[in-house]
Amino acid sequence: MALSQYICVTNIQAMRFSLLLLLATIPFVGWSQPTVNGTAQQLSCNCFRLTEAQGAQSGQVWNSQQIDLTNPFDYTFDVYLGDNNSGADGIAFVLQPISTNVGGNGGGLGYLGISPSLAMAIDTYNNGPSQSDIPEDHVAIMANGSVDHGSADNLAGPEIALVSGGDIEDGAWHVMRVTWDPTTMLINFYMDGSLRTSYTGDIVTNLFSGDPNVFWGFTGSTGGLNNRQEFCFSIIPGLSSTTSEVCEGGTILFEDDSYSALGEVVSWEWDFGNGTTSSNQTPGEIQFDVAGDYWVRQTIVDAEGCDASDSIQVTINPNPEADFTSTEVCQGSEMDLMDQSTVSSGSVSDWNWDFGNGTSDFGSNVSVVYADAGTYDVSLNIETADGCVDSITAPVTVFENPTAQGTFESYSLDAVFSTDLANGEEAFWIIQDTAFTTTGMLNYTFPDSGWYNVALVVTNENGCVDTVDYSIYIEGVPEYEIPNVFTPNGDAVNDRFQPETYAVAEAAMKIYNRWGRPVFVYEGAIPPVDSWGWDGTINGGAKAVSGTYYYILDLKGVNGDNFSEKGTVTLLR
Repeated sequence: MALSQYICVTNIQAMRFSLLLLLATIPFVGWSQPTVNGTAQQLSCNCFRLTEAQGAQSGQVWNSQQIDLTNPFDYTFDVYLGDNNSGADGIAFVLQPISTNVGGNGGGLGYLGISPSLAMAIDTYNNGPSQSDIPEDHVAIMANGSVDHGSADNLAGPEIALVSGGDIEDGAWHVMRVTWDPTTMLINFYMDGSLRTSYTGDIVTNLFSGDPNVFWGFTGSTGGLNNRQEFCFSIIPGLSSTTSEVCEGGTILFEDDSYSALGEVVSWEWDFGNGTTSSNQTPGEIQFDVAGDYWVRQTIVDAEGCDASDSIQVTINPNPEADFTSTEVCQGSEMDLMDQSTVSSGSVSDWNWDFGNGTSDFGSNVSVVYADAGTYDVSLNIETADGCVDSITAPVTVFENPTAQGTFESYSLDAVFSTDLANGEEAFWIIQDTAFTTTGMLNYTFPDSGWYNVALVVTNENGCVDTVDYSIYIEGVPEYEIPNVFTPNGDAVNDRFQPETYAVAEAAMKIYNRWGRPVFVYEGAIPPVDSWGWDGTINGGAKAVSGTYYYILDLKGVNGDNFSEKGTVTLLR
């Protein structure tokens, strides 16, 4: 497995990012060029190999300057214990005040016999009951170069190395974290973000005879069994953003939470994928004007010149474009408004309409009734499922209705209807279920006196309509005409002596022969027309002979006027 600085940093990226949320990082103090002993090799700026996958190897990497344990520390490392789950032996993070040239080998994990010392050990070999080992790969906090878990120098543990219980010689990189709090005198030992074991004690007094200044380093060894064993000082890009998703034209706040175990991060390079870059630690708010997915990349360099990079993806959702259409209507009629908004991806999910007349509604297609004619500013606010918005305000026109106005005059059964029309208006009258178009006056003859329902419909140039209904009474002028001969021969033509009347309500008629004897009498209402005239019989019996007969006729018109007539009529057979 070829090891590079980038691989050391990024193979366990997700775990280290979650770890960053926990770290109150205090970088290594006084880091200087390390002292590399035994089989140890420096692989890159921040990565070292302690042993090859060979037997009888022992390697140590020591910082050449001491740290002061009166100060707290919180260190993280990437560690690699090999890929042979039957290999050996393990590695340890060690504090010791002696020198940078100490170490051990074999089952001693490279620190055997270093005394005084404090080791946070990861042991991958079971040495059996003689050292009170457990079968699983395990961790422990050991003092004075001891590897015997049954001794007084076993300060904490052993505990299974991984909380999952799996083998740590799995060919994967793992995160080792060690913290020290001089106030509470507490040492915590974490693996992959899980606390595995802890020790509380005055290590400065009890282990180091009151001297807080110690060297720190990593040791590792192999014996008859082996593994390649490596470690890296964690260099973790800490790019973060307030959100990973905004709309076109929106901004995202980017911040830095980078970490280097070697010391202070001294430079930052940001590439936001939209043509914008920054060398500020915290670049602030970056605007994205075009929809799409962008990879934002951060590269950091620490005080030792070690660098690392990482990327996150942000999504810029497209803004919708609000638009709508409306139907042309007249005042008092229902106007339909239909959403015509578009969005390049996704869909519009919310619509908010303001009709400009004090009313509003929701939905893609809506309706509104304007009581008054005029121009109204309609506003449509839309929002996509991704929360992107747009709005539009556009005028709609409501046309004015015409006013239907008509008059009429009648003489007997004849009537004249008149209409006042404005420019561009058309009208028609509806009389007895028949429409009559007119541009001014209309003459109409009614069949009889009585009440009639008449409607006037006026349409203007915009197609708006007004209708007015009238209920009118037609009163005919009484008229009558008396024939002077009739032929009651049964041919249904002129079979009765019956005056033709108009607007006559009642009739009284007597017929006499030439000797003055009555042959017919009628007194009653008109109509029915066909039943009240003389049929040529003598009082409804025998047929009267041909000749001249005398009549006396009294009529009463529908207007109350009375008319009387006397005369003769000739009967022919």
